[in-house]
Amino acid sequence: MRRYVIGGNWKMQVVTVDESVRIAQEIARGISSISTVEVFISPSFNSLYPVSQSIKETRLQLAGQNMYTHDKGAFTGQISALSLLDANCRYVLLGHSEPRRIFGEEDKLIRSKLLKALEHNISPVLCIGETAREKELDQTTEILNQQLSGSLKGLTSGQMRQIVIAYEPVWAINNKYLNPDTEIRPATPVEAKEAHGITRDWIRNEFGAPIAEDIPIIYGGSMNANNAKELLSIDDIDGGLIGGASLSV
Repeated sequence: MRRYVIGGNWKMQVVTVDESVRIAQEIARGISSISTVEVFISPSFNSLYPVSQSIKETRLQLAGQNMYTHDKGAFTGQISALSLLDANCRYVLLGHSEPRRIFGEEDKLIRSKLLKALEHNISPVLCIGETAREKELDQTTEILNQQLSGSLKGLTSGQMRQIVIAYEPVWAINNKYLNPDTEIRPATPVEAKEAHGITRDWIRNEFGAPIAEDIPIIYGGSMNANNAKELLSIDDIDGGLIGGASLSV
């Protein structure tokens, strides 16, 4: 049976340690009686360690919002996997559309980060998704397969079982820098199911049915309290990666 995973991507929305700790503790209390779902949050890097200390006796897990390909060195502004481990991070977000589209991260770099995370037993949450223009051109399958292949092709079965995949269509993300001229809306259940099916089919073709059935594929992109129940009821959706709505506690 596949793991069920819910993640909160805080982005740069909460900028103080005190506020991060407060929200994290409220979330931890709220999920204390839930044992069937893995829940993580991704505070800003400066808050990771203080938050980890405040929730260490709880079920709530932490994720880094990104990381670099080297453990240490002269890489100004980058975050090491060792720093994430020091802050007790179990997960790391990689390939999110904001680093991809705003900062130019490409599949080759994302793959290198993913391999480094796996080396340190940190579970990568690999984010994939197409733009509004790519969707209009009926390129969703091509783009998703390209992103999956660029990051995952050639991994071992053991490595694949550590990975979570997040389908997050760029056109559904409420970010004016990504979508200055696009009307933001979440994927419909039909659209989400189709994209998750494309993703699982690619895994099945590359790694076989047992691996494909084991990998959690979660949905992100304007998921909130109004649409979560409907989206999460779909068979191929194994959880959610939630942005701003994850701060509403």
